[in-house]
Amino acid sequence: MTNQNIPSLLEPIKVSLQDLLLDPNNPRFSALGEELHQIAESRFADEKVQSNTFEKMRHQSFDVAELRDTVKSIGFLPMDRIVVRKWKGVSQDGRIKYLVIEGNRRVTALKWLVQLHEVGKETFTESQLRNFTDLEALLLDDAVAGPVVSLILPGLRHVSGVKEWGPYQKAKAVHALRKSGLSPQETAQSLGLSTRAANAAYRCFIALENMKADEEFGDYAEPKMYSYFEEVLKRPNVKAWLEWSDDKECFVNETRLTEFYSWIVPDQEESSATPKLPEAKSVRELSQIIEDENALNILRGADGSLARALARYEVDHPEDWFPKITSAIGALKSLTPEMLRKMDAASIAGLNELTGVVSRVLKDRDLLKDA
Repeated sequence: MTNQNIPSLLEPIKVSLQDLLLDPNNPRFSALGEELHQIAESRFADEKVQSNTFEKMRHQSFDVAELRDTVKSIGFLPMDRIVVRKWKGVSQDGRIKYLVIEGNRRVTALKWLVQLHEVGKETFTESQLRNFTDLEALLLDDAVAGPVVSLILPGLRHVSGVKEWGPYQKAKAVHALRKSGLSPQETAQSLGLSTRAANAAYRCFIALENMKADEEFGDYAEPKMYSYFEEVLKRPNVKAWLEWSDDKECFVNETRLTEFYSWIVPDQEESSATPKLPEAKSVRELSQIIEDENALNILRGADGSLARALARYEVDHPEDWFPKITSAIGALKSLTPEMLRKMDAASIAGLNELTGVVSRVLKDRDLLKDA
């Protein structure tokens, strides 16, 4: 089936809000930094499962409160209809239930407003309540469509559209589509990404999955670690140091990879310790020293840190001082009259100290030149 056939699989229907089930396996939940455990479809309609999903959807990172307030102010405008499929379980009330494929934020906002009305925190007219609960949707014929379409539909909006998924969620969708049999180009087109961006996301996801399979460090391979591998694969020298192979879909140098893992997780013997590379952007600084054994040995030491390793690198590479001077000159030239007028005592003291250091360096240079 080609993506162009998707519209023929969508049938307009009218549905009641009470018959819509939020997706408890929503990919966006990985943004909360937790390990996702797939919930069996037969449990989707369980009251506690839906309640837990509703609470997750109300997390501030998903901006549902903002959407709720918008709907409260102007009503629910079904400009983009919610997409659903029939739930494969059996409901206790005998009604047909539908799983939300695309529109979980909107359905959460509507359920939230109805809940506030029911407990008396808001009061809406009958007309408003009908607007919130009697909905038009698109029913996906998933028996024909298959699971791939269920990824493409939300992906078109959340990878490249309205409320974007985070990098990990994008990568997970790319990986799932690739493994379903779509080519890299088809996957990228399905999600509205460039092929290059989709391929990069695929590599990062695979790298994190490989860490998850590691016996020693697998427990630390949470979605929030994705950014580390994103940085690694952006840095050609770090990528080469770990020996990434597209053919094998892994970092080939296992010794260095194990060492890298140890730098991005806390010391397992000290629960309060911070990693040697405390955040993903630390990989950018690592790339400066990755080819310098002296600096790396400092980092490897029991008390080693990235700051100490960078300091050693600068000592061993004094020729790198000039770009910093150029940067300082640019910063000074950018000072406006207003900034100069408001300059505090500490800033003035710093400039005077800099003037003195520059003067001494030039005098030392003249003495050495004449010696």
